[in-house]
Amino acid sequence: MSEQDKPGEPGARTVNTSERLNALRLLLKENQVDAYVVVSEDQHSSEYLAACDARRAFISGFDGSAGCAVISASGAFLFTDGRYFLQAEQQLDSNWTLMKQGLPGVPTWQEFLAKKLPEGTKIGIDPTLISVSDATSLKKTLTPRNSSLVPIAANLVDKVWTSRPPRPANPIHPLPLKYSGASATEKLNMLRAKLARAGATGVVVSLLDEVAWLVGMRGSDIDYNPVFFAYAVVAPNTATLFVNSSQLTSEAQANLNEAGLQSEGGEGRGKGDR
Repeated sequence: MSEQDKPGEPGARTVNTSERLNALRLLLKENQVDAYVVVSEDQHSSEYLAACDARRAFISGFDGSAGCAVISASGAFLFTDGRYFLQAEQQLDSNWTLMKQGLPGVPTWQEFLAKKLPEGTKIGIDPTLISVSDATSLKKTLTPRNSSLVPIAANLVDKVWTSRPPRPANPIHPLPLKYSGASATEKLNMLRAKLARAGATGVVVSLLDEVAWLVGMRGSDIDYNPVFFAYAVVAPNTATLFVNSSQLTSEAQANLNEAGLQSEGGEGRGKGDR
């Protein structure tokens, strides 16, 4: 395994990130952007990640649970809070500037994009890893400086990370009613009642713990978290679970059928996952 491919292991002091940063900067040129944002979260806004989603840890070498990386042609910046200053100082190599959020005069990564990068900067980001509200807010702060947020469908870190671990696809099991407290049918009925009161035609459930709660099932796709990769879409008369169907045990499929939940293959990302 080359130094470029080697992820930072928990507790490791420093990873040489020169190769991976150079490779990423070539991709910035190919995609005609001046900077790239690497957030900590996965496409479900999870705090705890599967190894394949630890992109910020891979590109920077810093594996604390909170932080954001911004890479430009001339610099690499890691933003984190006071809980992780010491760890980041130990793990970041000389390619990186540690931005100690919360200290006087230190901007957040959002403020940095809007105020510290040159005017007219095109900033790339994976659109599946940022919420609509956050993207909208960020665009408003960038517009006065003629800078822009550029969605790039294929995650650029994934392209650099040639030994990226495969996405977990562990078995999904139903949770016994004595532990869940209510069946999936009852929970769907409660959710639909709230949709009706709100005058809404449907809802997309993307947080993994909320999906697991709603359908009354558990998995192990993220270490130490009883969740599985999936999205749920609930409408007044239909409910669909978007999930890797090969993970569903026969009991899990029966649980979905009983609740009137349809399952569609594919968890919704696909690109770059092996």
